[in-house]
Amino acid sequence: MNTNLSMKKIFFTLSLGLLSFFAFSSPPHPYHVSSAKLSLSIKTSEWKLSKKVFTEDLELALSAINDTSVRLDLMNEKNHTLLEEYVNSKIQIFKISGKPVDYEILGYTYSPESINIEIRFKCGRRFEIHDEFLFDLFKDHKNIYAIRKDPQKGFNQHEVTTANSTIFTVL
Repeated sequence: MNTNLSMKKIFFTLSLGLLSFFAFSSPPHPYHVSSAKLSLSIKTSEWKLSKKVFTEDLELALSAINDTSVRLDLMNEKNHTLLEEYVNSKIQIFKISGKPVDYEILGYTYSPESINIEIRFKCGRRFEIHDEFLFDLFKDHKNIYAIRKDPQKGFNQHEVTTANSTIFTVL
């Protein structure tokens, strides 16, 4: 057996293994974004906000705030409370007059990839949203909104909040 050939095979196998490791060990998503759909129900005059956030990002944010590892696949009372406190601290809704709008968190849906957060509130057709979700952890994070005031029509407004611009007005 040729020792040179064996050494080349070992070197090639190790090189391929290391290359694969470095190629596939990068973060699962290079962009830090969350998406939100904001829809008005004509029948109830209620707004529904459905916000989808990467699970890993939200777990990292909750872990950083609480100095303990938080795993949201266990939606126990403690995690539910942590998530609710985070949402309440990062999303505020105001009437155009500046008066705060109360909202109800309807619940959370877990998947390994994302957490879906459902919020409901009553307000007129014009108001402001302050969304600071994940800016404390990722300065490049963006919250992308698609807004629909009429279910018969498409989305009539799109907005993005960033660390430098956390407020937008629904017109």
